[in-house]
Amino acid sequence: MKIQLPDRQVDERDTMFARMARCKSTAAYQEYYTRRPELKQIDDRLRGMPRLMNPQGKYYDPEKSEQAQNYFDAIDNIEINQEFVTRSVQELKVGKNPKKIIIKLAHELGAVAVGFTDLVEAFIYSHQGRFDENYGQPINLDHPTAIVFLVEMDFDRMQKAPRAETILESARQYYRAAVISQTLVAVLIQAGYAAKAHYDAHYNLILPALAIKAGLGELGRNNILIADKYGSRVRIGAVTTDLHLESDALVSLGADTFCRICKKCAKNCPSHALEMDEKSMVCGIDKWPTNVERCYAYWRQVGTDCGICMAVCPFSHRNNRFHNLIRWLIRNFKWSHRLALFFDDLIYGQWTDNNDSFSK
Repeated sequence: MKIQLPDRQVDERDTMFARMARCKSTAAYQEYYTRRPELKQIDDRLRGMPRLMNPQGKYYDPEKSEQAQNYFDAIDNIEINQEFVTRSVQELKVGKNPKKIIIKLAHELGAVAVGFTDLVEAFIYSHQGRFDENYGQPINLDHPTAIVFLVEMDFDRMQKAPRAETILESARQYYRAAVISQTLVAVLIQAGYAAKAHYDAHYNLILPALAIKAGLGELGRNNILIADKYGSRVRIGAVTTDLHLESDALVSLGADTFCRICKKCAKNCPSHALEMDEKSMVCGIDKWPTNVERCYAYWRQVGTDCGICMAVCPFSHRNNRFHNLIRWLIRNFKWSHRLALFFDDLIYGQWTDNNDSFSK
């Protein structure tokens, strides 16, 4: 297998969250829409809709929304467990296999999978875009290695998509990923290496692509990472470092072939943002495109980050022996794909007329 690389770097200023961070009458707003005037009208319309976790959202829940916001607010004020860091630094210094030690540490902190890859420029954003204070600054990241890890989103909570439980679970796992990445960075720095954490709202990297390169899964029709044992029910975090670590091999889960016939994520998408038909070239990569404006508009309508496409994905079933057997069959035998989809429809349902719910 060979990973596809974009034909150019992505500018973080063009990502949806960066676009939504622009405020009228600011220099960053004027600069961005001078360069991208075709996006101004639709972005202004989206900004005029209720924000996520706003009482005007269809699935606003005061208690869960407050809890979610508390997690997001806490991400920038994480207190690192220094006792854990000190012990881990010693393990890393005396250990003969740094990859094995880092995997162990990440699992202790709550990661469910860890991969390693060399860092290529194509997966690094070209410019900062999320915050006004560093808006437009070129990103210079010369670390040779990326440590990529996954945290699991709870199955039962994701079955509530697109209700408030989903954004609470998202916030909880974004926080967990931030704790893991910041703690690993503290360990690496105190062990004598350069390192940088990449977590919610503080990414210099395109994490789904990097996770694929690190052997953690494949890209699905929903444009989200499909990971072994967890499907789309994962959030991604990363650490880049100058500690040289051997890259992991790409993996094939059979997802690409399965997604061609499944289409559950696209059929269930209430905003019709996911592609029902064939792949097309996006920045030099052959993939199923997503209409991000439609997707995000639905988020604003319901007041959550939806999650339906994650929840309905057949790869996202519980991590148990039965479902892992099905995943093994899909990974190893193409003939099993239509059979697996047939029984998935039979047992778990296909989709309903109400795109806000499904049979699981």
